[in-house]
Amino acid sequence: MLEWNREKFRRMFPNLFHELEGAKLPTVLDHLEVCKNEKEALEIIDYFERIGEITPQYASFLRSNVNRLGIIGTRKRGDYERRGLVD
Repeated sequence: MLEWNREKFRRMFPNLFHELEGAKLPTVLDHLEVCKNEKEALEIIDYFERIGEITPQYASFLRSNVNRLGIIGTRKRGDYERRGLVD
């Protein structure tokens, strides 16, 4: 069995390390919930696609269904902390 140095693993794979440690990181849908309008939602989708957090296919799906999902504006800013979604 392969054994890893914990600190080396944390530096090499920070996102995976946080997931394994139980941290709940906000997703693109969490960010869409705090948008005020469709224009902001499309900017968020473009950003997540540009940085590689979501695939082009998923981004296309979100763009075409952003109004049908009904999640825009369903959460206020700051709810992440109250819900315990950040460290």
